[in-house]
Amino acid sequence: MQAWPEAGLAGSAAEAEHAEAPLTWVESATGEAVRVPTGAVAGLEVGSTVEVTVGANVFDAAGREGFEPARDVLAAQLLQEAPEARAARVAGLTNQVTVAMVVPAGGQRDGATLGELVAAVDGPVAEFWAGETDGAVRLGVTDAHDWLQTTAGCADPTAMWNEVVDRTGFVPGPGRHLVVHVSSEPRDLPGCSYALGQVGAGVGAGGRVYVRDVLPSIIAHELGHNFGLGHSSGHQCDGAVETGTCRTAPYRDYYDVMGASWSAMGSLNAPQAAQLGLLPASAQLPVEAAGPATTLTLAPLGARAGTRAVRLTDAAGGTYWLELRAAVGRDAWLGADGNRFGLDSGVLLHRTGRMPDTSLLLDGTPSPAAGWDDDLRAALPVGVPVPVAGGAFTVTVDAVTATGATLTVVPAAAAAVPVTPLPEGDAAPEVLAAEPAAAPVAGPAPAAAAVATAPLPAAVALSAPVAAAETAAAPVTAGLVLTEPVPAAVRTAPRADWAPPAAAAAGLGVVVLAGWTFTRKRGVRARD
Repeated sequence: MQAWPEAGLAGSAAEAEHAEAPLTWVESATGEAVRVPTGAVAGLEVGSTVEVTVGANVFDAAGREGFEPARDVLAAQLLQEAPEARAARVAGLTNQVTVAMVVPAGGQRDGATLGELVAAVDGPVAEFWAGETDGAVRLGVTDAHDWLQTTAGCADPTAMWNEVVDRTGFVPGPGRHLVVHVSSEPRDLPGCSYALGQVGAGVGAGGRVYVRDVLPSIIAHELGHNFGLGHSSGHQCDGAVETGTCRTAPYRDYYDVMGASWSAMGSLNAPQAAQLGLLPASAQLPVEAAGPATTLTLAPLGARAGTRAVRLTDAAGGTYWLELRAAVGRDAWLGADGNRFGLDSGVLLHRTGRMPDTSLLLDGTPSPAAGWDDDLRAALPVGVPVPVAGGAFTVTVDAVTATGATLTVVPAAAAAVPVTPLPEGDAAPEVLAAEPAAAPVAGPAPAAAAVATAPLPAAVALSAPVAAAETAAAPVTAGLVLTEPVPAAVRTAPRADWAPPAAAAAGLGVVVLAGWTFTRKRGVRARD
């Protein structure tokens, strides 16, 4: 089992915390969970049935953060691959959601209500996923439970979830989701992340999440992890689009629900939509590296009609996407007061990444490294040829209007300049959310979750589904506090004075924040 925790924190960008890897557990049929090193089961998919023999405790970064120690993996065998998830449709729904309000051990009720949680899921969250999937995902609350007190705390999320399952009668299965609101009081409750979500294998997989804020964007984000999506992050290079010294900045695609979570929920970007199979052939135009020059017109992504994405594939198989963000449909906030970060309307360039960053927003007007944190302007400039894939393509935005953009894409025989390789990522996404902060804000609790289990003998064999855990990082930029866990693969190209975090794996399981690179600070978190 694997899951990604969300972390909330305050402070400057230099104090942002990054987990080095996700947390991974093996869970037995009886609900007992044993934490294991993520790398030790990297070859096993989440949701598969395995036999794992564990040995002595391994003292890793997560253990130093207060988690139950991981057990050394002495042997691991795949018994059965994860079955394909097929959700049953009930009362017109493809995905059934059980919601519950929970006070974990050591906590107390906050001011949120069950009605607010139900309204968020049945309202903006359901509307978002129905709209972005053209009705393929129709989710809704089918069961709701007011405040429950659990004996388990956030340090053992599996035990807490299982206790909620027992108290509510929730039946896990394809298309079934358990959304738990964990009280945000006190903010610094040990082991509590801002949010934590299991990573699934597709929209029909189902899964469990918890959130500590009734914010539609963070609930939609966590359900996106249940659907199998990683994070929408940023890839910034020193004065260049994708060459030289670069970094991958977690959650830095503020346009996308799988990036930073705040009041706006823009259209799902092209690479994320493609991963879910939501970009039909009629909506995208493929351009190969060996093909002819192409002039085309892009429709706004939020228009839900016409050619909404251009897919560029280089000789090495790298995939890039061009999309037009305009103040249309779900992206109407770009032209309103809600665009509090001054994000560009215009043509954006993304690259398909690895878990946990399955989508990377490239900067079309790159800044020097010293200005990375303050640079949220990413649209390609009009009339300026921009090299993509190291020169394998040259993209020129000829014109942009509210109804479309005209582009010219010129493939080249080969890339003239090698692009900076992306960090090697495991198969796991992260879960991070962000929101504006009026004052220094800190995440509720360490963005890591621990799994407490009864003492085991020196070697124990368990048969259970395996999942990997995700990392959490919460950089702060332009007054935006990222409050969700950052992908384990949140790495950046090395810089002399900077220590990049490590990457994580993906799948359906419970992932919790493992190691931290920077000092963590906590404070009162502002609500959006």
